[in-house]
Amino acid sequence: MKYKESPEIKYPEKTVWLKNLIYLGGILIVCNTLATIFFNLTVIRYTRFISSVLILVFYQFVLPKHNKLFFFAITAFVLRDYFMISYEDQKNTYLFFTCGFIAYTLLTIKQVRNLLRFRFEFPPILAIGLFALISFFILYVLESLVRGYFLNVQTSYLFYAMGTSLICLIFVAIYYYYRLGNLRSLVFSFGVFSLMISDVNLCVAYYLGCTSLDIPVRVFYILGLVLIINYGVNTVMRKKEMNLKEEFF
Repeated sequence: MKYKESPEIKYPEKTVWLKNLIYLGGILIVCNTLATIFFNLTVIRYTRFISSVLILVFYQFVLPKHNKLFFFAITAFVLRDYFMISYEDQKNTYLFFTCGFIAYTLLTIKQVRNLLRFRFEFPPILAIGLFALISFFILYVLESLVRGYFLNVQTSYLFYAMGTSLICLIFVAIYYYYRLGNLRSLVFSFGVFSLMISDVNLCVAYYLGCTSLDIPVRVFYILGLVLIINYGVNTVMRKKEMNLKEEFF
């Protein structure tokens, strides 16, 4: 491969920035865990919102920026956390699901555009069918479990919209790793699956009263954002992936 230089030598500043991102994520995970253990729901929600704002600020003003879609997607996550503070207000419920739909859709578009640089390779039909069947069955089961807590059918529609956008993002993440199988695709896939685990746990914890899932909700959410941002700004992994273009295009 053409790229042979040590990342630590060529990109020391970016390496430090990414390490600081990991430290920030660790601190925010601890803060959210402590808030979940010791404080009420309002404080927990504010802690999550402030955490996502800090991550956005760190991304915007400290880390290198590469893509507007990426920035808008993170902003949508921040807005979703803001509307979660007063989630019981029906208008905020609508906006919560809408922002989630926007965030996952933007990440999907961003990643599809990235994959267009490589030759398309169709995955096994059976794998696609099983993934689609299992994913939408889980989404249907979740909606069936919490449907009785929704105030109207519009909430169900928005629930399905956000869930479908997340399933599309998961599919793209799986194909991304299937197609390239490198570290950058693995980081992106772990980030997406962390966000998925957080959202599923959040749904079960809030509507079904499984408070034991409150901590995993926050931990996987912060972890997912950190991994997604790491994917987006890690120039070393990006350069190595670009060198794969000659092999996979």
